[in-house]
Amino acid sequence: MNKIYKWGIIGPGKIARKFAEALDLTDNVRLEAVASRDLSKAKQFAEAFGSAKAYGNYEALINDPEIDVIYIATPHAFHNEQALLCLQKKKAVLCEKPMALNAQQVKQMLQASKENNIFLMEALWTRFLPWLQSVIKIIKDGQIGAVKFVRADFGFKAEYNPAGRLFDTRLGGGSLLDIGIYPLFLCQQILGNPTLVTAAGNLDCGGADMSCHAILQYHNGAAGIISSALDYQTQQTAEITGTEGMIRIHSPWHRTSEFEWRKEGEDWQKVILPPLINGFQFQIAEVIHCLDKGQIESPLLPQAFTLQLSETMDEIRRQIGVKYSGESEEE
Repeated sequence: MNKIYKWGIIGPGKIARKFAEALDLTDNVRLEAVASRDLSKAKQFAEAFGSAKAYGNYEALINDPEIDVIYIATPHAFHNEQALLCLQKKKAVLCEKPMALNAQQVKQMLQASKENNIFLMEALWTRFLPWLQSVIKIIKDGQIGAVKFVRADFGFKAEYNPAGRLFDTRLGGGSLLDIGIYPLFLCQQILGNPTLVTAAGNLDCGGADMSCHAILQYHNGAAGIISSALDYQTQQTAEITGTEGMIRIHSPWHRTSEFEWRKEGEDWQKVILPPLINGFQFQIAEVIHCLDKGQIESPLLPQAFTLQLSETMDEIRRQIGVKYSGESEEE
């Protein structure tokens, strides 16, 4: 009989609601508890999803012996501290992207995962979506030749609130960590680790990046261009160009069900996959698959991949002048 994995959620916000809905779409899982610093919010969230327990502090949930896995859905600035507490208490962790504010914090989390022999993965849900699996296969099969160029953007016009999580640097605000991580992830997934990064950005008066752009260069001569923005809408499309063909990923590319590709000199082939009902269920299924196998990281989204992603974001932030509250000079 398959084990039923009992989940806890830290931070009952909008993204946590989508995650809880995805749990209902996944076999062998159950929402066991939710925690918030505001008990009334936790209770309201728990009531919306059946018989889950509600806690008014995070420590109570982490110490709940019934819980197997914890999903961290708080603002970026709190991920490191909360994940470390979970891992020290032997709770498996799925931490919302970005894993932490910077690479130094990510290293602390990876070390805690290894020392405690406990699963830890960044919740980069796009990695597990069907469209990306299809695109990766097309590339691995050599259908478009050697990939030489990747371009991806993600921008939308957010309501400006300097004290909100999107813009407050005390919470890890800015476009890069919140949405720029998606185009950067795609470049790293397809091309690997960059050898040279050149970045530019536009900061608000509080020091958060309203927009961010980077050119990524690779050892084999390939290149990537990424853009993110919180003050204007972009196309939200992506393109992957190889020596013998091209892939165009439709908007919104990070959660699409459609793309098209062609070999050089041939007609475009359109790929239409079933619409995403939610999308988060695929990363949940990967967590369960890894836990069933006794793994502490996902082979599809290894911890080393997350660390490299964070290191590249650190370099981009260094170049555009974004520094978060509480970061030391070493970080």
